[in-house]
Amino acid sequence: MIQYLNILTKGGKSLLFRNYGNSDVDRDLLAGFLSAFSGFMKEISQSDIKSTATDEFKYYYTIIDDIIIVVCTDLEDDDATVNSKITTTRVKFIEKYGELLASGKWTGNRAIFGSFEKEIDDIILGAIKVSIIGVGGVGKTTLLHLICGKDIDLEYVPTINVDITPFDGKELDVPRSIVLWDFAGQKNYRSLWRSLLDSTDIALIVLDSSFKNVNYSRDIIRDILDKQYKDVLVIGIANKQDMPNRLTPKFCERILSEAEREPPIKVHGMVATNSVYREKILAILREAINKII
Repeated sequence: MIQYLNILTKGGKSLLFRNYGNSDVDRDLLAGFLSAFSGFMKEISQSDIKSTATDEFKYYYTIIDDIIIVVCTDLEDDDATVNSKITTTRVKFIEKYGELLASGKWTGNRAIFGSFEKEIDDIILGAIKVSIIGVGGVGKTTLLHLICGKDIDLEYVPTINVDITPFDGKELDVPRSIVLWDFAGQKNYRSLWRSLLDSTDIALIVLDSSFKNVNYSRDIIRDILDKQYKDVLVIGIANKQDMPNRLTPKFCERILSEAEREPPIKVHGMVATNSVYREKILAILREAINKII
């Protein structure tokens, strides 16, 4: 994994630092080291990305005019993947701040680079993937529209394969972007779920709050999520709480708990066709995302 990224001047002044590893980094010591190291960097062209390794980590570095970007990774990280992320960071940083830095008008206030943190996190970590799964007709697409603030169509239109929708994390007050994956629930598409769930951070399993559906959803958890995606945070959405003979969220939670997943699955009641519930689903997502970042 990428341990940290540092954007600094050739003089060693750190402009923006993002730490993604578990260990604390002495930024002043790092900046001093990189300032001394910059003598070697002068030998590379503006378009080059070079790397060097120690016993523990690998360091990638590149120069943009008087700015150095350094990324520290684990030794086994893929060169092509890291280089792609560095190139994207370099392009976006220059697009945003290149003119200011080249003009000589920058006063030395590093706070102006703070707005670039979310962009870097999205580049380095990727957007948070939220998978919305469940059988056909339980309201997955309606829930997706509720999250995004779109008009809700009460006519049932089956999703084909998967619908991928970007969602800006600003509305949730979280520091990364979100991508919502709405899985087709028809039987002939369910064989695709295992591959579509790859890289999922949060899974919303949507129920129609009927006894039959909740039991089937418990088996989905056992057969797919527990076997291959134990690290994915799973949240139950007991939809259609306005319908007669619906099970309460607590009862749904009790049935899903038979899957013996850790942590136990929390189930929330929902009426996805009612826009009043939008704040509730956004709060559920906000809490879930804050648990994993």
